[in-house]
Amino acid sequence: MAKPQELGGYDGEVTAACERVLVTVLSGLGPWKESVYLVGGLVPRYVVKARPPEVPPHAGTADVDIVVDLALLADTAAYETLEENLKRLGFERAENARGQVVNWRWKIKAETGVVLVLEFLADDPELGGGRVQELPTKGNISALNIPHAAMVFDLHDKVEITAELLGGGGRITQVVAHANLVSFCCLKAFAFAQRHELKDAHDLVYCLEHSEGGPDAAITLFRSALEGKHAAAIGQALVLLENHFCDPKPEEAYLRDGPVAVARFEISGDDGEAQEARILRQRRVADHMGDVIRALKLGGGA
Repeated sequence: MAKPQELGGYDGEVTAACERVLVTVLSGLGPWKESVYLVGGLVPRYVVKARPPEVPPHAGTADVDIVVDLALLADTAAYETLEENLKRLGFERAENARGQVVNWRWKIKAETGVVLVLEFLADDPELGGGRVQELPTKGNISALNIPHAAMVFDLHDKVEITAELLGGGGRITQVVAHANLVSFCCLKAFAFAQRHELKDAHDLVYCLEHSEGGPDAAITLFRSALEGKHAAAIGQALVLLENHFCDPKPEEAYLRDGPVAVARFEISGDDGEAQEARILRQRRVADHMGDVIRALKLGGGA
């Protein structure tokens, strides 16, 4: 199930369906839903409060990525209940990028026929990045280890989401804990550096450009987080952002792979007009990211 490589390949109705997956899974976790945190491509929907036409549309997603607390993974009743609920709802194990069926990735076909994906992530410091964190169970659920993902346990916001349960169970409202601007951008920075997917660059830049309060508010959030226990990881992410979005020659920062990735994802076409639009977008991204990163390095405002 290859992901679209451009903005036009995503569908707002599919993103809304992902909300249904999220609230349905949470509804079956009982008290353990307090140990589940949303990350990934559904998060910009909540980090950015404004909607088009006030802001450009975000791509959305066809995946639901949730980080689970290791304490949940160690509770037999919790993960057995989760597995039973997934199977009852019609979920089945999904394939990874190599076409191998894995236990941390599950899929379901919605009423519209679109396939929605649910991914379980964890952060075990004793494992290397990208390795599968097997749950202590004889069942069929595991989680993919994502270094630094645990920062979302401390750096998150909450939102009420109302959506229809899968399977015709009616409408429900769930309180969802999701990555805040800082943890989301950091995790996306690590992801972009590792796999270089164009959408990762789009996701993080979109949130930094359009989150409430603008650059000053974003800088304030980052500066506050840099005083906390995740300062080292955030510092590493900022170094990556600088490497991918800034250049020793500021006037050439638009040529870095970060701005190029954003423009390639958002603007398709090979004609001269599209090429000019991509260059303009690259320059705007480079300027915005450069302003934020320089302000954080200097300790000043935007």
